[in-house]
Amino acid sequence: MSASSIAACNMSSPEPTYPAKKLIINLVKEAARPVSASALIRMAALFGVESNTVRVTLNRLSNSGFLSSTERGIYQLGEAAEGLARQQRRWRSLESTLRPWNGGWLVIYVAHLGRRDRKQLRRRERAAALLGFAAFNQGMLVRPDNLAMSVQSLSEQLQNLGLEPEASMFRACDFTEGAEPAPEQLWPLAELEAGYRRRIDRMRDWRKNIAGKTQEDAARESFLIGDEVLRFIAFDPRLPEEMLDTALRQEMIAEMSVFDDLGKKIWAEFMDSFGIQES
Repeated sequence: MSASSIAACNMSSPEPTYPAKKLIINLVKEAARPVSASALIRMAALFGVESNTVRVTLNRLSNSGFLSSTERGIYQLGEAAEGLARQQRRWRSLESTLRPWNGGWLVIYVAHLGRRDRKQLRRRERAAALLGFAAFNQGMLVRPDNLAMSVQSLSEQLQNLGLEPEASMFRACDFTEGAEPAPEQLWPLAELEAGYRRRIDRMRDWRKNIAGKTQEDAARESFLIGDEVLRFIAFDPRLPEEMLDTALRQEMIAEMSVFDDLGKKIWAEFMDSFGIQES
């Protein structure tokens, strides 16, 4: 692809509405192999991100550990991004990570860790949210004990995502009457179910109308829709059927599997048309 072709592609691209940092991390994350700066520039042009912005962002992400270079100008995910990426890649098997709920709770106690380090606090809160924990009492985070893993394995997974090793984790049951966690106060149950329905409808509607789209529009839209759905899945609390309609969640994941397979095919054809399938 010539420089003039790239420029023309940039000129016809929409105004950037997707943060360059997030875009590049996600493009690298979804690539089947380390990806070149030139390939990222061409792909980012679909989203209105200019080539110079891509170069500057690549440099910043490399310096901060979100990307690493396998060789000059070739990038893969760095250690700072890999933990979250591993968590997100498990979305297809989300239901297999669950077990029937016996009424018990998993608890993280963090009151002794403090809240002054704002950066670490954000890491702690994100790690807890990715595993479905919600703030209960001061310094205490809870979720239903329906994850098919040991407390030790869960603790290690949370630490990989940013929770401090000093946090205490344990199982709890037999709360005094009136003191037990109330799901409707901890999670937006109606909003979650509405979110499942909305995303199912959006993916199905998009697939029905794909025939009339250009290759560029199909690639851009499939990326944006898929990214939004995957983020929703990543932060889904994975609540049991006693709390919400889990069939809707399962339907959304099944629909996303179909959508994702189609999106990967579209992107493979798009990259191949520009000769950027190889690093």
